[in-house]
Amino acid sequence: MIRKYVSLSLLYALIAMTISGIVLYIMPHGRVAYWTGWKFLGLDKDQWDGFHTIYGFLTIFFGIWHVILNWKNIVNYLKGRAGIIISKEFFITTIVALTITIGTIANIPPFKTIMDIGERIKNSWPKPETMPPAPHAELFPLKKVAQMIGLSPQKAINVLESKGIKVESPDEILKEIAAKNNTTPAKIYEILSGISQEYQRK
Repeated sequence: MIRKYVSLSLLYALIAMTISGIVLYIMPHGRVAYWTGWKFLGLDKDQWDGFHTIYGFLTIFFGIWHVILNWKNIVNYLKGRAGIIISKEFFITTIVALTITIGTIANIPPFKTIMDIGERIKNSWPKPETMPPAPHAELFPLKKVAQMIGLSPQKAINVLESKGIKVESPDEILKEIAAKNNTTPAKIYEILSGISQEYQRK
């Protein structure tokens, strides 16, 4: 009976890992995903990362359990004729696994080709019109962003609230403000930088 539960749980974990693995393969780089508030099937980058990680651990857990329950069969797969030498299947699968491992680490075709395709897909996502003022600016507190573009923290709060964006404190990071207001860090920065440019023209 326990075999059925383990096998089905492992199946679900593998399905989840397959889906999340494909999403991670094609999703834009973090700097773009976070800045633009990228989502796929309603989940953002952090949620997909968490989804993949948790199901990865579950795959390991149920995979080990599956091996334990089927240990005798696995040992038989390893044995060759008369149980003296290794089996042909064990030899071939070991060579394949080593080839994939070495080829991936060495970054040679066709493994490099697969990674290059993924990189092209990641880079093909639309880029934000307004790029962040610094790497991972979505993690900056509002007061730091305001300072970078020549606004006081209170002025930045007033400007955002006039646009319907609620801010609890100048210490809130852009990513949190965006999430609570159903917008993106890029949009918040666009609003603030636009006001800053108006002041500079005056």
